[in-house]
This record gives sequence, structure tokens and C-alpha cells, in this order.
Amino acid sequence: MRRRIIMNRTHETLAFDFDERTGHAVGSATVLDARRMPPEFTVHGKRAVYARRVDAWWRGRAIPSTRDGIARVLADLHLPSTVHLLDQTRGLSLSDQYWVRDMDEDVRWQDVNFFTNPFPEQLGYALLSERSSSHRFSFDAPDASTGGDLPKRWTIGDDGTRLLVKTGRTGQEPVNELIASQLAGRLGIPAVRYSLGEYENRPVSICAEMLTDTQELVSAWQALGMVKHDNRLSARDQWAAAARALGADGRQVDDATDDWLLVDWLMRNTDRHYNNFALIRDTETLETRPAPLFDTGASLWAGELRVSNADYQTRPFYTTVKSPTARRQLHLIRDWDRYDMDVLDDWPDAVAQRLNEYGLMAESRVEQIRRMLHDRVHQARQARDQRA
Repeated sequence: MRRRIIMNRTHETLAFDFDERTGHAVGSATVLDARRMPPEFTVHGKRAVYARRVDAWWRGRAIPSTRDGIARVLADLHLPSTVHLLDQTRGLSLSDQYWVRDMDEDVRWQDVNFFTNPFPEQLGYALLSERSSSHRFSFDAPDASTGGDLPKRWTIGDDGTRLLVKTGRTGQEPVNELIASQLAGRLGIPAVRYSLGEYENRPVSICAEMLTDTQELVSAWQALGMVKHDNRLSARDQWAAAARALGADGRQVDDATDDWLLVDWLMRNTDRHYNNFALIRDTETLETRPAPLFDTGASLWAGELRVSNADYQTRPFYTTVKSPTARRQLHLIRDWDRYDMDVLDDWPDAVAQRLNEYGLMAESRVEQIRRMLHDRVHQARQARDQRA
């Protein structure tokens, strides 16, 4: 039996017993710093620090088993699961500051974190590559704790910036990320800035780390799980209430929510879920703000046979009376006065030009997308006028 500590940067947050024979936590953890412990240990306003919760938190830090190509990588590395891959590390990440050490272990955050220390990149190459690799290498890299279903890896730029490199399922997703970040720029919306690259003859998106070494990303899913739900609130208002409970400014949260609702409508994003909009919290001051817009790759009819502006079910917000659709979510935007819609007049043409540059689809399909985007801009203006 070992006594282990869940750390948040330099702060001890939870202590628990770990049975090496079974590979599981035992008993209930001891809370050392309730304000800085991982969000998963607060459920609907109450502490949940039992052993199964500790095990679930650890599993949740691993690469999801649904990641494209992960079965091949695990077979190449002779590992039974992504949790076993995570077990080779301290659980360190570039999405937050949490890590685990033994109570009697003499190790410091300053010496092991990935924000300021170099890390080996062979694991990242294996996760992104379509080729098999039987070489043995260090697993002590942020890639072991990076979520999401699309292949991705972390690398370090020439100036020391941590860069996330991500591919897609159809080849179009990285281009969509670039288009979405440029759209956000037109509208004055805070967003992660993407650029395009190439890896093994495939397009990839590249973006810089959005956090500093004193910040963590708290997903909407985590935030909602921490607070008691109020059944009188709509899904949007429930999210806003959860964000405020964590210290975020209510107006900033409302504005950020409007931002991605508008971008998702214009881009026809079909995959906005509670894990790809979030808050950023400082682990030292506990100041909290909305994260910039990110993860808009599943847009512009990527992977779909027909290009149509028919309404469709979408995520994340819903109503109790009717099923959620893209048009209903468009009408959830509250402050249209923040947006200069005139900057969108030539945006569909710019998108078509960008799509044609990469030759990923026939010109006739690009022309269909251009026409549909003009219609989506028109419908957004109608929604604005109706709101007024």
C-alpha cells in the first residue's frame, strides 16, 4: 500500500491510499485543499472523494479508447489500454496542472511539468502516424493525457511555444479550423488561432497552447458537474450559473456563449459539446474567465454526402419541449449588437477561395458550400432582426 498525493501545480489537494497489487485506490481520500482539487471530486456541490472516484478521475485523464488509431498504437507498444499508457507517467498534462506523486517522494513541479520542461516527442509521433512503430521510447509526455477522438500530438516550437498538432477524419477538418479562426477574427471574437501544416501527406491544424503554466482548462462538463442543478433554468442558463459559481463574470460568459453559438451557425458546426467549450482558471489566484473559441473542425459539411441547409439536431443546448436544432440554438443569441454583420458580406466567397486552394473537394461542391454560407449569413441577419 502506498500513500499518494494529487497535486495541483505546487499545491497538495488530495491524499489517498493506493494498492499496488490491484492497481486501485482504497478507502476515502483526505482533502488537503478543497479549492484546488480536481473538479471531478465535487459533485452537485458536495465532495466525492471515495476510492472509485479517484480511479475514475485517473482513467478520465487517459487518451479515450475511441481515439482514431489508438488500438494499433497500443498493440505496437504492447500495452493493454490507454490507462496503462498513462500509468507510465505522473498524469502530467498541458490542459491543467494536476499530477500525482508518492507522499514520501522528493520531486518538484518545477522539475517535471511540461509547460517549462522539455519532453520526448516519440510518443506523439506514434499517435499521429499511420505507420506502425515497435521502437521503445519514453511515455513521459503530455500526449498520454490529451483527450479527444482525433489523432493529435504535442510538440515544442523553435521559440519554446507548446504547439498542438491535430489531423482529421476527412482531411477537411484542419482547413475548417483555420477558416473558423479567421471568421472569429472578422467578428472580433476571442479564438484560438490555427494555422495549417502537413504531416505524412495529410493536412494538420497547428495551434499554440492557450494556457500558461499557472492555468487550467475547466470544461463546461466539469463545471456543470460541480454545482447543484436548478431544473427551473434552461440549459444555457444552467451553464452560465455553473460558470458564475466558479467565479467567472456573468457578462463575459454570456458574450462568449453568444460567440460560439454564432460561429457554429455560420460554420454549420455539428459537434459543439460540453467538452469543447470551457473556462480558464488560474490555479494560484483562482480567477476564472471563459476560454477562447476552439475546436470547430466538424464544420462545413465535412464528411457529409449532401450540402444542404436543412435544419438538423445539434448540441449542446436543448429544451424540454422540442428537440435541439441548429436554428433553435441560433435564436439563443442574446446580444446581437456586439457583431458587425456587414463584415460577412464577402465571407462565403473567402471560404470558397480557401477550400479551393487545398484541392480537397470538387469545385462544384465548393460552389454549393459558398451558396449555402450566403444563405446562413442571411438567416443570421433575420434572427438578429427578430431579436431586435
